[in-house]
Amino acid sequence: MNLFEWIAEEKIRSAIESGQWDNLPGKGKPLQWQENPLEPPEWRMAFSLLRQNGFSLPWLEERKEIEAEISQFRFQFAGLLSSGDRPAEMDWAKSQIDRLNRRIFRYNLGAPSERFHLQPLKLERELERAQSGQDQNP
Repeated sequence: MNLFEWIAEEKIRSAIESGQWDNLPGKGKPLQWQENPLEPPEWRMAFSLLRQNGFSLPWLEERKEIEAEISQFRFQFAGLLSSGDRPAEMDWAKSQIDRLNRRIFRYNLGAPSERFHLQPLKLERELERAQSGQDQNP
């Protein structure tokens, strides 16, 4: 046993002896196991325990926030296109897309794998999407 393992074992043993683990939520109940195929197998148990206790990884929370902002942007953009001031709408959309793309770039740098990356937004694609009526609800 190396020094790190010995220290970990001592901390666990000390916590058990002092009763720190006696009143944990869910004590005596089976674990609620929901496998996520995108999680690395060696981290599944840890991620599951975090979820069950109301915690999430920071990069997952960031992704949820970005997706909500994208949805809100698309809803607002679709509404603006119907108002008729095309140059002002396009300037607003460009600035919002630039802001969102910077946030997406920072998120992608922190995501643990490329499979979790978000694609940057493109004005042409967002314009087509808004004109087709795909984003009528936020």
